[in-house]
Amino acid sequence: MFFGFLIGAILYGAFTLVVLIISSAELQESCTSTASRLARVFFMSVFWPVTIVILTIGVLVTRLGIQSFRTGQSQRFGLTHRPY
Repeated sequence: MFFGFLIGAILYGAFTLVVLIISSAELQESCTSTASRLARVFFMSVFWPVTIVILTIGVLVTRLGIQSFRTGQSQRFGLTHRPY
């Protein structure tokens, strides 16, 4: 298990570093590099797994049919009839 964690951490770091290098180089090449944009690129390259985990949980909840927290409310339909 330790070796699996170690390999995962190395792959995570390598992918993060590649995304960071490519994104920073693109900002530098297009002459639009500012401190805030570089910080945003850094945070997006470091926290990309958070987005993947959140989307995966959303898909699992949808596929497994887990009830939402609004079970006590009546279901509203989005269709309306508007007379012209």
